[in-house]
Amino acid sequence: MDTIASELKTAYPTIILQWKHEPFEKFLGSFKSDIRYELGITKPDIFNSVFRFSVGVIMTYLHQFNGEVFKAKTETNFDVRYYHDAPTVEFLFELVDNATFEFEKIFHSRLQGTNLMYHKILKPKISDLQESIQEVIDHWDKPAKKFKASGGERLSQFKNLPTIPEYKSYGGNNVTMEQKILRKLETGQDVSVEERKAFEDLGQFYNELNAQLTELNYKSFTAQDIQDFKNYIHYAFNSHCLITNQVTIAGNLFRLVVNEKVTDKNESIADVKFLTYPPLETLKEKNRYNRASTCNNTLLYLTETVDTALKEIRPPENQIVTIGVWAPKRTRTFTQYPIEHSECAAKANSQIAQGLQALKLLNDGQDPLLARYMTNYFNLLAREYSKSVTDENHFEYMLSAILSDRIFELDDDNSNFNYDCISYPSVGNNFFTRNLAVKPNVADTEFRIVQAIEFEVMKAHYDRTPVQSLSTYSISVAEIKNYRETWNITDTGHIIWE
Repeated sequence: MDTIASELKTAYPTIILQWKHEPFEKFLGSFKSDIRYELGITKPDIFNSVFRFSVGVIMTYLHQFNGEVFKAKTETNFDVRYYHDAPTVEFLFELVDNATFEFEKIFHSRLQGTNLMYHKILKPKISDLQESIQEVIDHWDKPAKKFKASGGERLSQFKNLPTIPEYKSYGGNNVTMEQKILRKLETGQDVSVEERKAFEDLGQFYNELNAQLTELNYKSFTAQDIQDFKNYIHYAFNSHCLITNQVTIAGNLFRLVVNEKVTDKNESIADVKFLTYPPLETLKEKNRYNRASTCNNTLLYLTETVDTALKEIRPPENQIVTIGVWAPKRTRTFTQYPIEHSECAAKANSQIAQGLQALKLLNDGQDPLLARYMTNYFNLLAREYSKSVTDENHFEYMLSAILSDRIFELDDDNSNFNYDCISYPSVGNNFFTRNLAVKPNVADTEFRIVQAIEFEVMKAHYDRTPVQSLSTYSISVAEIKNYRETWNITDTGHIIWE
């Protein structure tokens, strides 16, 4: 059994953030000194089990009449490797003590020959800082505590789905056995024979779950079934396989809306607010699931071609539609969670095929046990994100929607896996293209609508395979009329049709 919760990996040089020292005359009379600390944990690296502990040391001298006559602030950062438990107060206090000692050395070095040269820095007391350090630990440990807090509602069984293994139970600890073994395998630590057997069972669990989910009858779900399924899924996926794909978006992307559905009128749209992500309040009222979001989160769904947008939305005939053409405001990379593990999608899409090949190459460099586990996990995700779902049976989106919400929630914990979007193959376009689900804050700050397109659908051919063209603007799956476009969009979001 492991006895070490954390160990110091790197101590960085102390840096001076502020140094203010008033002339000697302003110290005449009565003044008092005070030292306080700003503590925080940032940049957790999940794969390498490392976080950065930041210690800010702030010393001030306050004069009874002249106010603040001295202020110095330093920051010392420590990279800490953690194992299966949160760091202890005692461990982090030692780092605070080290940071204070570094502050003291700077203090006495810089104040030689001044009126403060004989002043001393008192050694910190753990009793004074215990509460503050515990708050930092609790914030870092929030995901596990949050999950455990609702553990009584988690279901280990649901209908014919496989029973969730005991290795996913927290059992009074901050991590599950699954999470502990996963971290060991990711960081190259030794794994016992018993742990390898447990992890093999976990990988097989995802394989069995994948098979059983294909037979689940969502149409028969009662209100209680829906809640029970959510509880089961949250329990089944309390450990994540996280991968990132850094991409630069060069071309334009498209979002299509049926005008009458967003404005209640089959008329032209003059405001870009109808072409962006829907308001969260509207989604909560509809209480529907989408491919990559529940009704608790709104996302900007974009796709690569106009034909794909038509096949995904399938607007009724004799309806006016408007397409917002989106582009990045600047050249930058976006962090994607890529769903590119489907063999079927890879056959239709060369880019997805490359992503699948990259995952296989990644697995080749892993422990075979971890590779099998990840393969089963990602196979399940790939099937869920690429299955065909009818609008009437949106409950079949539940699993991919819940997992998408969880992926984006990682941002709340200052994780290195701060995803801008999720990419996945377009089911509506038979995997020939891909879709993006973009977080609203990323859409607001990093994207803009550069063009608007409007037309009326005369006759739909949505089951037709789109004509493969060099132009992403091509329309081959519908007969249209009254086509018009404009680039004249004001800074206030008004669309001027010419």
